[in-house]
Amino acid sequence: MMQTFSLAMRKTFRYAFLCIALVAILWALLPEYRLFLQSLLLGMFGSLLNGSVLFSKTWRIGQMAVDPSVRPKGTGMLQRLLVVGFAVFLTVRFPHTFVFSGVILGLFLFQLLGFLFVYRSLK
Repeated sequence: MMQTFSLAMRKTFRYAFLCIALVAILWALLPEYRLFLQSLLLGMFGSLLNGSVLFSKTWRIGQMAVDPSVRPKGTGMLQRLLVVGFAVFLTVRFPHTFVFSGVILGLFLFQLLGFLFVYRSLK
């Protein structure tokens, strides 16, 4: 079961990096949309960081099911909230560099890809 989860997460990370690369290429090619695209990149990096925290915590809980001596230390909720808070702080602090809509859309990247690959593979 954990191997299926691990493969689905690997596919999710692969497509997340592909989306980030695509947005970075668009950022370089479309200078009139740079403000939105760099906001999208900030949100995507935050989403990727949140996804890696979530994956490590979920993996640790799965290891606890196999080996009871492994104890997870929390769910990572505080770390994920801090990442989102930092992205929103940067958006508010530097309104000439980031727009709120792009950051919020980017923060949902990993959740969307995770829904497509992880939840669908566990059926």
